[in-house]
Amino acid sequence: MKNWLKKYKGNLILFLAVLGPGLITAVADNDAGGVATYSVAASLYGMASQYFIILTTILLGVTQELGARIAIVTGKGLADLIREHYGVRVTVVVFILYFFVNQGVVLQNVSGLKAAIQMFGLPWQSSLIFACALLIALVIMLNFKNLQRIFLFTILFYGTYVVSAILVKPNWAEALKESLVFPRLIQIGDPHYWFTLIAVLGTTVTAWGQFFVNSYITDKGLKPEQLKHEKAEVYFGAFLTNFFSWMIAIAVTYTLFINKIQVSDGLSAAMAIRPVAGPMTYMLFATGLLAASFLGLTIVPLATAYGFTEFFGYERTLNASFLKGKVFYAFFILQIVLGLIAALFPQVNLFKLTLYADFFNGAMLPVIFYFLIRFSESEKIMGKYASRGFSSWFVRGFAVVITLTVLASFFGRFFVK
Repeated sequence: MKNWLKKYKGNLILFLAVLGPGLITAVADNDAGGVATYSVAASLYGMASQYFIILTTILLGVTQELGARIAIVTGKGLADLIREHYGVRVTVVVFILYFFVNQGVVLQNVSGLKAAIQMFGLPWQSSLIFACALLIALVIMLNFKNLQRIFLFTILFYGTYVVSAILVKPNWAEALKESLVFPRLIQIGDPHYWFTLIAVLGTTVTAWGQFFVNSYITDKGLKPEQLKHEKAEVYFGAFLTNFFSWMIAIAVTYTLFINKIQVSDGLSAAMAIRPVAGPMTYMLFATGLLAASFLGLTIVPLATAYGFTEFFGYERTLNASFLKGKVFYAFFILQIVLGLIAALFPQVNLFKLTLYADFFNGAMLPVIFYFLIRFSESEKIMGKYASRGFSSWFVRGFAVVITLTVLASFFGRFFVK
């Protein structure tokens, strides 16, 4: 018993030492855009909007583990490896796609922050400018370790969605059946339903997340001997983020969906929940949205900044001073400023783009999976840590399924009435 406790304590210490990359990346997938997508999807299809949740959890864990392994073994980010092995032309094309998809997510998060401020009854324009300026200052002034502490603390606020789900008193057995067993037959032939599922997938397993976990691990400086514990952290993050998304779907399903109230964004979802579920659920939803917006508006621009500097060979680390990492920090700031300018127009609601932005995020995944598979299976790059077996074939299979579903749902969404 004493030896077991000693071993348990030792493993816990090692786990805490690697804690950060997998958990932060996975939970940040549930950013403001994610909350909006889960809310819109659940208002349209109830718990059937979570039909892929088990497969999505496995896919997120497997792909993030491949990315973590690549980063730990090579000491390089995914963008570094694409540039080194595929040249400038491929690098530029991938980065352009990556930038525009990510900027769509940044716009979602700025709008999410705007919506959360409005929900708390604050003057939104001045508060939004202040919040964005504070966020930029924190990233520039704090080092890697202190920023990670803030990220991990922010994740605690996602617990508000768990409380929200409990407060609406759902039918738990029905929720499990709809999301884990089989959705209602009437939705199987609906192309709009599959379009929505791809959007839900695209906000959970994100293109930016595959780049960010690589870069963040490289910045953290994890070593091959820490690989086992980092793998555990990655899978824990995958489980936790989908647990939160399931709770969001429950809160919306048993307030809006059962009352046939459809919404188009996160703000309208929270506003519609208030008269149905009461002010407590509304405030919890608002608090969760604020935390999700803050985390997403930090992590996603950082993911793009990491990618840009790796793709084109500039200094990139959160431990660098502003002058030393000026390209990295400038690219981070640029994305937030662009999103802020768009959001400051009162008539602009970027949340309405949520399903489309996340659909294209999902559509980009097969491209990212290609690079993950190529690098993780290369003995030249990975040596004895080269990937084999289940993980590679699972990712391959899902890439094919996503591609076929994207094509079918895109055609059905835009050409079938």
